[in-house]
Amino acid sequence: MNIFQKFTQIFSDPYPLEDDRNRHLRTGLLISLFVVFFLTIFRPFGLSELNWPWYKVIPVFVGYGAVTFLVILIADFVIIPAFPNIFDDREWTVGKNIIWSVITIVLIGLGNLFYSSFLGFTGISGTMLLTFQLYTILVAIFPVTVITLLTRIRLLHKNLKVVESINQDLEAPLVGPFDNGQLIFSSENGKDELLLTPDQFLFAESADNYSDIIYVENNIVRRALLRSSLKRLEEMNTSEFVVRVHRAFLVNIRNVKNVSGSSQGYRLIFDHVEESVPVSRRAATSVKALLSRIHGR
Repeated sequence: MNIFQKFTQIFSDPYPLEDDRNRHLRTGLLISLFVVFFLTIFRPFGLSELNWPWYKVIPVFVGYGAVTFLVILIADFVIIPAFPNIFDDREWTVGKNIIWSVITIVLIGLGNLFYSSFLGFTGISGTMLLTFQLYTILVAIFPVTVITLLTRIRLLHKNLKVVESINQDLEAPLVGPFDNGQLIFSSENGKDELLLTPDQFLFAESADNYSDIIYVENNIVRRALLRSSLKRLEEMNTSEFVVRVHRAFLVNIRNVKNVSGSSQGYRLIFDHVEESVPVSRRAATSVKALLSRIHGR
């Protein structure tokens, strides 16, 4: 693989997709404040021709910030949830993050352009829209790419250190006491039921209206598909070691044998199966602490 191929491969590397709504709101607010600051300094969209007193100009600039914040809210809370297959954090990559960031910037720019037109500061034509889109993409793609790549390097370094620490903890034997009662997994209609010991259950994965239960029986990996939400199964099994580590995964922490890491975070590895389970950024700290505690660290 040559240098160019290695570089392009980076765009297929995993990258975290933010799932914290409060962080989305804080980020949107900071970007909006930056837009107000930028417009105050550079005054594009005909704003440089305004000779209004400051108490009339400031509300206009705040309006641009409000439009920016509204567009970000629509992007984060409407567009992303509307297309879950596209915005799947398990499949999110460096390249997808760059593309989505540029699209968001274009949408913000368009919103502010239409706001300028509404205020009468500039006109809008097909040629102007096309030119605006082209310039926005060309201007945005370089800083967005650089920021994303630098963030990837920082997160990768940070997560690999966490992975090393967790794997050291996992070398120690499990300590007790533990609740060794049976785990119960049943369908919503009650017709199908699966009873497992703690040593058998590995993890469960959400599959639309079903849950895929992965377990070991006589050293053979088996799967059971039950019509039940993952949340319902979590509520049925309240043992400390049965943990929701991701919106789509419920795992048996006791059966974690190793972890691997990337800029996206870290993944739990189990014996007998090739699949690994992602840990969400929201659950990462608590999962690490629990793994350390049950291994006596």
